[in-house]
Amino acid sequence: MNANMRSSTHRLWLGAGLAALAVIVAIFVLPNASGRAAKERKSAKDAKASLERQLKELSGYRDMLEQIHVGQQRIADLEKHMPKGDVGILQASLRKTLHELSRKSGVRLTNIKFNQPSKDSSRNTGIESLDVEFNVIGVYQNLKVFMHAIESSGQPFGASNVKLDESPEGGRLTVVLRAFRQSSGGQAEQPQGGAQ
Repeated sequence: MNANMRSSTHRLWLGAGLAALAVIVAIFVLPNASGRAAKERKSAKDAKASLERQLKELSGYRDMLEQIHVGQQRIADLEKHMPKGDVGILQASLRKTLHELSRKSGVRLTNIKFNQPSKDSSRNTGIESLDVEFNVIGVYQNLKVFMHAIESSGQPFGASNVKLDESPEGGRLTVVLRAFRQSSGGQAEQPQGGAQ
């Protein structure tokens, strides 16, 4: 009987020790594991959000890179059409283009005036700009066709100022185009021929 009592006491102490161990595990280990699992879930959620943000940024950079490539191609195309050398070549090319576009658009071109070429020396690009001012007379629809033809001509110039007035022959546009050329050296040549 004494042996049974001893074995029961041992079992009781063993059971009590295991219960205490279970309580310690429940108090310290389980919250720690639960906290770790919550941290891992939060880390996974943060990592997913970060990945989505980085993918969005990468997509933006891809779009920007594509725009840069398109811009570089446009610049290369413009440089192909950009006259080089003497400013008289640029003036002759502009005059020819303007007359062709006016003839095709059914408008009359008058008073073509070329200003002195100017170079942006601060950027040292080797590109000079030249303003050309002229008048175009015709009906509104033809003037519109003429301006669209200028914009889509692919030539290295753009309208810097356009003014529409009434005239006895219809509408009258006063246009200032800024044309560009690659200068042949450090000096700007004097323009050939003034007004027409």
